[in-house]
Amino acid sequence: MWILTAIFQAIGQALSWIFPISESGHSAIFHDFAGRFTNACSQLTGVIHIGIAIGIIVAFYKLFLQLAKNFFGGWNDLFHKRLDVKKSSPQRKFMYMTILSFVPMIFYVIPAGKYGNVYSVFHRMSYNGNLLGEGICLALTGALLIVTASMLDKKQKPVPQVLQAVIIGIIAFLAIPTAGASLVAGVFCVAVILGMSDKYALRYSMVLSTMVLIVMGIAEICVGVTKISIISAVIGLIISAVITYLSVKVLIFVIKNKALKYFAWYDIVLGVLCAVIGIFEIVIK
Repeated sequence: MWILTAIFQAIGQALSWIFPISESGHSAIFHDFAGRFTNACSQLTGVIHIGIAIGIIVAFYKLFLQLAKNFFGGWNDLFHKRLDVKKSSPQRKFMYMTILSFVPMIFYVIPAGKYGNVYSVFHRMSYNGNLLGEGICLALTGALLIVTASMLDKKQKPVPQVLQAVIIGIIAFLAIPTAGASLVAGVFCVAVILGMSDKYALRYSMVLSTMVLIVMGIAEICVGVTKISIISAVIGLIISAVITYLSVKVLIFVIKNKALKYFAWYDIVLGVLCAVIGIFEIVIK
């Protein structure tokens, strides 16, 4: 049973994370209909998140090699007092921007009394026992995708890179704990709206996702209330990595062929249905 769970959960999580359709939203829908919704997580979820991160790294291995090279190169330049941010290469500036966008997420670990930390507060507010909030977020994601799709062929003056990084970091900060929101969709769409090319925006969203997935995965493995076997963990890790790699290739194809609208309408239709169900759940309670 655990092996089947690992297989299907790995496929579902990988697809809903990479495609702009919200992993957290689909998870909330599943648990709501299963009637066993809780805020607790499973170790399998953490393993799969790490598997998704591995799949992204393999799909963009050249990009991550460049990031690693520039990261350690930056420390080396700083140590030898020859670091010059203004004269940095485009690859080095990309690395600086992704780190800057990741800074707001540090606020998640701020203590929040009996709720644990700031992340727990956001998480509890998001998962409130009905699907109204998830439906609204999914519909908004679909609307954002439609706006973004209409801007892909338009040339516009980009916002300064530092401001881009800060705004995207705030969007990521809000999207991560919000059920129905998609980190990939949020970062990609906002990046395009701020003037990034679709290729640059996709890479940006994938790098931020990888950093988030690794941190989330480790945390979930450590605090997960549902334990798993080694076999299930290995299966979940491998399948999620493979599905992620293939999904990334499909997403690149979709963006190149201006087909984001299909994901947009999926989000809107699913969001409206969830909102209606959520209203019904509130009424009958």
